[in-house]
Amino acid sequence: MDNRTQTIIKKLLWDYDISTEEVVQVIQGEKQKCIHWDFEKLFIRMLEKLNWYDLLYLLGAARIKKELTIARIEKIHNPSLRNHYARLRKILHGETVPFTKWGPEFSEKVKDSLFSNRWYST
Repeated sequence: MDNRTQTIIKKLLWDYDISTEEVVQVIQGEKQKCIHWDFEKLFIRMLEKLNWYDLLYLLGAARIKKELTIARIEKIHNPSLRNHYARLRKILHGETVPFTKWGPEFSEKVKDSLFSNRWYST
C-alpha cells in the first residue's frame, strides 16, 4: 500500500482507530468487514468525506460507476451532496441531465415571473 492510499484512508476514518490495511481489504473485497465497516458503509462515507480525485484514486471510474446506485445515493445525509452524486450517476450512465437550474422544479418557480403583466403596459 502506498503513502497516498494510507493518507486518504486516515483522512476518511480519522475518528476511528482502524488499521488502514484492513480498510483497504474491505474496499478491495478481500474482507467482508472491518469492525462495523462493510463496503457499503465505507463507500457512503467516501462519498460524503472525500474529494473526487481521492475517490477516483481509491476506486477508479469503472468501480465508482458500478457502485454508485440510487439506493446508496439516498443514504447520503447532505442533500446538496445527494443531488451532486445523483447528477454524477446520470452522467456516468449516459442518461440525460437537465441544465443546471432548468429542471421542472425551477421552471415552476419562475413561471409566474417570466410572463407577468408587470412587463407589459396595458
